[in-house]
Amino acid sequence: MDTSQTKNNYFKNSLWILLEKVSRIISGILVGVLVARYLGPAQFGTISYALSIIAIFTIISTLGLDGLVVRELITRKERINEILGTAFWLRFFGAILVVLLATSYSYLRDTPERVMIVFLISISIVFQSLTVIDFYFQSQVKGKYSAINQIITLFLSAIVKLMLIYFQLPLIWFASMVVFESVVTAVLQIYFFKQQGYFIGKWSFSFDETKKLLFYSWPIIISAFIQMLYQKSNEILILRFLHDMDLVGQYAAAVRISEASYFIPVAIVAAVMPGIINTNDNKELQKERFIQLSSILVWLSIIIIIGGLFFGDWIIGLLYKNKYYLSPEVFKIHIFSIIPSFFGTALGGWLIAQNRQKIITMLQVVNLIVYIPACFYLIPKYEINGAAMAINVTYYFSLFIVCLFYNKGELLKLFFLSLNPKHLNSVLLYIRKSK
Repeated sequence: MDTSQTKNNYFKNSLWILLEKVSRIISGILVGVLVARYLGPAQFGTISYALSIIAIFTIISTLGLDGLVVRELITRKERINEILGTAFWLRFFGAILVVLLATSYSYLRDTPERVMIVFLISISIVFQSLTVIDFYFQSQVKGKYSAINQIITLFLSAIVKLMLIYFQLPLIWFASMVVFESVVTAVLQIYFFKQQGYFIGKWSFSFDETKKLLFYSWPIIISAFIQMLYQKSNEILILRFLHDMDLVGQYAAAVRISEASYFIPVAIVAAVMPGIINTNDNKELQKERFIQLSSILVWLSIIIIIGGLFFGDWIIGLLYKNKYYLSPEVFKIHIFSIIPSFFGTALGGWLIAQNRQKIITMLQVVNLIVYIPACFYLIPKYEINGAAMAINVTYYFSLFIVCLFYNKGELLKLFFLSLNPKHLNSVLLYIRKSK
């Protein structure tokens, strides 16, 4: 494949992934907000609380394999069935363990209703084991199929959720929608995989492949678990400190809007990472592409923050009405977290491409060390605003420390280079040439 065709594929792949993520955001705003308004802060908080518990344990299923499996599929195309089969069975058995652990934790601490919600939602992780198929599409720069899959799932889910609201069904039905979406996604992934001439029946499990994947992924497993602890434990800590599920819902509603922009770095990095991995033999070119990627993400995050500060009150009021009266202030605090989040997403992909997973682990360890005392001090003092403050303190401080001390400030230099607008211009030229 020639260079111009390769550039065109990466560009189209980015557009498809962005289309899927935008569709998800639109669905979340148009339908998710209606669900939040129908349920009210307390019941919405219950679902958010359950999702947080499950997210913390999910690393036992995902095992940090996402970027690694994509890399292995790119570099070892001849072993696709063995790589995907091994990744699937690792995630499947991990998912069973997630169900047991998440439900057991909830059983020891929560009401019977919350335990049932946690159990029901955790079942979705079992079906998500088949998302390893998406790794194949990422490795082949075929984001089109994953995008179509998710768009169909979102459309069906939106229709069902609107019906649940119309018939005024109870909370348990809305929790079951997480499982419904996972099942639909899995079925469609199998279908599109078959359309490419592959069959999951040909997948095989390999102990040698298991050792290879886990050898590379163990730093990511540790870092991802730590990341989930400080990213998803806010709702849990709010309930433990403030004993009010209504406040959990108020916080979750604000953060859901603030984190809506998180799809941008995830989509862009997933789309262009195969290109960055393919430049491993040219470190200077790889660094240049990383700086360009980071520049796009950092400047996008700055623009989003400015917009959020000016229109935050209006956005939250328009979407949630008067039920979520505490959410606007939380939103305007939490939105500052997107700068380190955007840059950190690019940084994580770049480090994986260079087999520097241990640096990711180092960053997450620092995050946890900062996050715990920040939460214990700020949440009791400033309530749900304090939870948003703790996230900001953690993200900025930890990223600065790791970037400053790693390899004599190399990462910090890359961050400041990404602030130079000239790199945006080079990206625009790249896109024009790819057309």
